[in-house]
Amino acid sequence: MIRKRANALLPSGAWPSEILFVIFAIAALLSLTGCGAKKELVRQPELEAYSGPVTVEALKSSIGFRDTKTIKALTDVRIFKNGEPASSISGVFGYQAPDSLKTSFFGPFGIIIMEVLIAKDMLQIYLPPKNMLYEMKSPEISFSSLMNGKFRYTMQEEGDSYVLLAYDSADIAAAPAMKYLFDRIYLLNRRIIAYKEGDEVITIDFDGFKGKVPEKTKISFNNSTEMHITLQEPEYDTDIPSGYFKEIEHTDKKVLPFRDILKRFDPKQ
Repeated sequence: MIRKRANALLPSGAWPSEILFVIFAIAALLSLTGCGAKKELVRQPELEAYSGPVTVEALKSSIGFRDTKTIKALTDVRIFKNGEPASSISGVFGYQAPDSLKTSFFGPFGIIIMEVLIAKDMLQIYLPPKNMLYEMKSPEISFSSLMNGKFRYTMQEEGDSYVLLAYDSADIAAAPAMKYLFDRIYLLNRRIIAYKEGDEVITIDFDGFKGKVPEKTKISFNNSTEMHITLQEPEYDTDIPSGYFKEIEHTDKKVLPFRDILKRFDPKQ
C-alpha cells in the first residue's frame, strides 16, 4: 500500500528553539527515506577519496547532500525512549537542490498523517487528521543559510575526524552553535551536534553511506529520545515535479505558530 502511494506522490541556523527543530527536520530529512518494485534504481556513483586541501570551505561544502541534485525514497522511522522501542512510522521523501524538501508520513491504510515541508525560507508541518498547519517563515531555515555568512566557522582535528565549528557571527564570545564531524578519507559528514547555551541538545549520527548520502541516521535528543531513520530504495538525480514542493495552502486549515508544535519535541518550551 505504501509503496503504491509512494509512486503516486513521487512520479519519475542566537540559537532559537525554532532553529533547533529545523536542525532536527533537516537532519532527519537528510537521511529520511517513488520507487517501483523490480526496476533498475538510479543510484549514487562510487565515492572517491578526497584529495584536495582540507579547509573550512571544503568542510562547509561537505555538509548535507553535497552536490546531489534530487533524492526520492521511502523512509522507515523507529522511535526509542530510554532505549526501549516506542513507535514506528513510514513515509515517502523528496528533495530537490538547493532548498526544497518534503516528507509525507503514513498511518494505517496509507492515509497521510503528517507532512513536513521545507521550501526556500518556509517550514510547514501539516497534520491532515486534525486539519492543523504549523508554519514558520525565516531565511535561517534554508540550506543555503549555511553558506550566507550568518555563521563564523573554524576547523580543527579530533581523533580520526576533521571538525568544523559554527559560531554565531554576531557574538564573538559565544560557544559554538553547531559542530560537524567528517571522516578523513572522504570528508563524509558523520555527525552533527547542535548546542543551546553551551549544552548539547541534539546529536545526529550518519551511517550506511552508499555514495555521498547516508542511508541510516540516528538522532539523539537530550530527553533520552532517539529516532532511527532508514532510507529505502533511494533514487538520486532523477526528475521530481517542481509542484511537489509547493507551499501548503491555508484554505480552511487551522493555522498555528510553529512554536506550538515545538512543545512536542522540547518539554521545556
